[in-house]
Amino acid sequence: MEVIAAVAHLYAAGTLLSAEDFSGGADAVAHQMRALGFTVEDAIDVADGEDQESAPQLVLQPRGARDRGPQHFVRSVRQGIPLADIKDALGSQADVLAALYPDGIARLWGSTPTTQVNNEKAKALRGRRVGDDVLFYAENHFIARARILHLFDSFPVARAVWGTDEGDASWEHIIVLGDVEEFPTRIPAAPVLRRLNVSAPLRSLTLRSADDYRRVARFLPECRQPAAVPLRRALPAASSPLTSRDLLERVGSLNTHRHPENNAPSRHQPLALLWAISRIAAGKPRLAPWSSFRAEVGPLMAAFGLPGSKVTPEYPFWHLRGSGLWEVHGVRPDAGPMPQVGLFNRVQPVAGLTHAAAELLRNPLARLEAVVKLCGTYLDGVDQRELLSRVGLAGYATADGLLDDGEDDSAQEAADAKRATGPTERRESTSSRLVRDPAIASRVKKLHGHACQVCGEKLYYKRKPYNQAAHIRGLGSPHHGPDELQNLLCLCPNHHLLFDGLEIYVDIDDTVRRTHGGEPVGHLHRDARHHIDEAYLQYHRTLCDLSRLTGK
Repeated sequence: MEVIAAVAHLYAAGTLLSAEDFSGGADAVAHQMRALGFTVEDAIDVADGEDQESAPQLVLQPRGARDRGPQHFVRSVRQGIPLADIKDALGSQADVLAALYPDGIARLWGSTPTTQVNNEKAKALRGRRVGDDVLFYAENHFIARARILHLFDSFPVARAVWGTDEGDASWEHIIVLGDVEEFPTRIPAAPVLRRLNVSAPLRSLTLRSADDYRRVARFLPECRQPAAVPLRRALPAASSPLTSRDLLERVGSLNTHRHPENNAPSRHQPLALLWAISRIAAGKPRLAPWSSFRAEVGPLMAAFGLPGSKVTPEYPFWHLRGSGLWEVHGVRPDAGPMPQVGLFNRVQPVAGLTHAAAELLRNPLARLEAVVKLCGTYLDGVDQRELLSRVGLAGYATADGLLDDGEDDSAQEAADAKRATGPTERRESTSSRLVRDPAIASRVKKLHGHACQVCGEKLYYKRKPYNQAAHIRGLGSPHHGPDELQNLLCLCPNHHLLFDGLEIYVDIDDTVRRTHGGEPVGHLHRDARHHIDEAYLQYHRTLCDLSRLTGK
């Protein structure tokens, strides 16, 4: 019978036959399974409802204690392998790895084959998938973590990267790794292994479920973006580099579906791009697994999509590739024009901005201009302030970004509303503040004779000059402006408040205008000794453009 033959093939050849390998396909196999007393459910429906299918599993990977293990780790994981050095061995994998590593440096690890079919290693080789996390183990500690971007088998590639062992075997079951996070302090392995029911010391490649991973997460550092691996050499660019102008043109010309009644563009791709941009602003990896995309973008689509539109995160996840700014890895090229959600849930592909787009968007001005383009082109009618806050870009509401001490207007209003007859109550708090250089602030004030550069007013407090040094591109998130003289203005408190609140801006001819309406309110007074970087003024003008859009 087909069911028995499928299982027998697993033990004989190491792979489980699928329903499609038999005549009659899935329906015939399901009929036989039910006849034997099994319950058979639709695989896609089950996958859609199971978080277990979408969350990362945990792959425990021994690094190897002998010399070859540490040497391999340094060379092929920490430093990376130049694709140019192994191009003759890559074969059909060349295009995939070139897409995954635009800088030309691949981070690879491998496993030797096993003759067993049901030991820990064999189960791990069969069950691991794209999107899983790998924990590297050495000397009773976990030393590093990385996410799987791709899996393939190749003896020629393994031999080119690691050579062969005494038996002329090599580590041909290859995992392709994303950003590698080496733990600053090694993590003792014993508590983790004990809770995973794994014997210590770890001697074999071992796979544990997503639920198991969650149970031991408290023993591991929170995922963060690691420092970039130093690049030794990069492949030459295959085409003209992406420019900031190209980026904005592509952002503004997404191939979105149109609403049949009012011809409004669908918001799904713009919302997904905004989410991806927020990841860059937060310093997160540009590529994310399908499980994270679905969990984070799906609610955005439900809250801010066109009224009546379905929540289908799989469509932007896949179709954003047409923008030239997006890539998907881990799905076979022959998966069709729109793979089913069940496939995404099973193989956990990764997707995100291309390397070139992500690099451009690390520039704060380019990132802000892209946000303005998305909001102005596709998101009319959306509560854009709420949307930006939801994706982690609330700092764009003011020129100085998010405050560091945790205080906001609502907290102050609550305090004002609580009247008391005695002394004001006190409460302890802990805060962190950006470190500013008082010498630079003092210098800009002296250069302008303690006069506001907008209105010329000189204020005094306790018989001393009083004015303020205002940063043009704010120091707070997501602006991350520098604390330097070229990024400062000398302003009175009134115009400082208006400038930070995006109520006024400096036009290209130094006219100071109201953001909403454009009326002139003054002219920026300059001093030859005080050079102002025009890029910072342009950044502030772009913030005001966004304020006009979100303030409708």
